[in-house]
Amino acid sequence: MVIDYILVIIALAWLSFASIHDIKKREVPDWLNYSLIIIAFGLRVIHSIVFKEFTFFLHGLIGFVILFILANILYYAKQWGGGDSKLLMGMGIVFATYPESLLKFFNPNLDIPFLIIIVINIFIVGSIYGIFWSVGLTVKNYKEVFKELKKQKSLNRSLLIFAVIMAILSFLFFNTLNKIIIIALIAFILILTYLTAFIKSVEKVTMVKEIPTNKLTEGDWIVKPVYSHNRLIYSTKDPGISKKQIDLLKKYGIKSVTIKEGIPFVPSFLLGVLTSLVIGNVITILFI
Repeated sequence: MVIDYILVIIALAWLSFASIHDIKKREVPDWLNYSLIIIAFGLRVIHSIVFKEFTFFLHGLIGFVILFILANILYYAKQWGGGDSKLLMGMGIVFATYPESLLKFFNPNLDIPFLIIIVINIFIVGSIYGIFWSVGLTVKNYKEVFKELKKQKSLNRSLLIFAVIMAILSFLFFNTLNKIIIIALIAFILILTYLTAFIKSVEKVTMVKEIPTNKLTEGDWIVKPVYSHNRLIYSTKDPGISKKQIDLLKKYGIKSVTIKEGIPFVPSFLLGVLTSLVIGNVITILFI
């Protein structure tokens, strides 16, 4: 169907623009997100009316609702910003099902619903992308990162002593299989602890910064509560600062705040979608 090509082209174009904007300014404009939602819904409605294929619109509506719920969960859990969440909703409309016309060109693994494949691949690609981005930030700011890493409380001698004692006890009192299990568990705990400390160090050095209030954008995460005359304007429990709160900060003369910038995640959306369209479910391909 021609509508398949139109929806895919529009989605990839919007994701490309959003990725560039996210890398440059750490935000996705609302007009970009809302226009994708409106255009995608509009095209599905028009196609459904003209060709009397009302399930085509229904699939888009279901996809929107599912990713609307997921996007809000991630937003209020402070995992994603508002722009990322709105963009995900639009993708739910476009990619509710796999565009059948593309099967002429690709042979993706579609062993589970395509919407689930999209989400899984975004997180997988996003994890790899996040690691490379963090490594890049570390290389760029290696002195400050390693200086901060030494301050992390999780990196202390007691943890290492505990690991050594557990390793010695496992060799003295357990059989071979239990030794392997205990050593593997110790290694996992150590790696996870040091990795967490490393991520926190990178975040503090490269992502936590003070900016003028007039440069705040809706959805920014402020790291500390903001008060003015004993009135709470912003709480760290808030998912992100609102336009009303920004206006209040300006009104009460608060010149600057400390925010935490996230890794620009929208490029992962684009890469995840491309992976899904061409390859399909990467988990099945890689591990089964």
